[in-house]
Amino acid sequence: MPLTAATRNPAKVQELARLVAGLADVVPLPPDTHLNAAPDTTVPEEGHSFEENAFAKAVFWSRRIGGGRVVIATDGGLLIPALGDRWNPMRTRRFAGESADDVGRAKALIALASELKGEQRLIAWQEALAVASDGAVLASWFATSEPGLLARDVDPAMIAGGNGFWIPALWICPDFEGRRLAELSPEELATRRDHW
Repeated sequence: MPLTAATRNPAKVQELARLVAGLADVVPLPPDTHLNAAPDTTVPEEGHSFEENAFAKAVFWSRRIGGGRVVIATDGGLLIPALGDRWNPMRTRRFAGESADDVGRAKALIALASELKGEQRLIAWQEALAVASDGAVLASWFATSEPGLLARDVDPAMIAGGNGFWIPALWICPDFEGRRLAELSPEELATRRDHW
């Protein structure tokens, strides 16, 4: 069964394909699916929770694509409890401004958290996933990862290797001798209680 991912991010499409391996073939949004193809041209992503955003994106794209095709959408963000009101997980990708690239986001986050020490640097990731067809949500899930520690520096090459996932380059795994999440092998990643 084809399952359309409500994203053109190749890393996210690959991760969703891994999740449903053997159950469905995950494909990105069709290249001819544009926002300006219909009167409503705004992808809803301003909900008050990751679940609301995942639902809204799944419903939006399943209506836009139509034809009974099944769409899978996700929304997630980084939790940094010690930053309190200075950090909104809902804006993880956009907190440094719409024009910031992944390296710019990473550097801005390191600067924002520069005064945090020890366990104040604990982080986790939350992700919501929704599946919809023709505007109706069929199923949904929500998960929180195991904790990690926010790094104090970043290697731009490690971010480039993430293909659109920049947080793993900043995520220190205490259970893997302090290596970064981006450095773990697929076998090592499979042993973690990850949000995926």
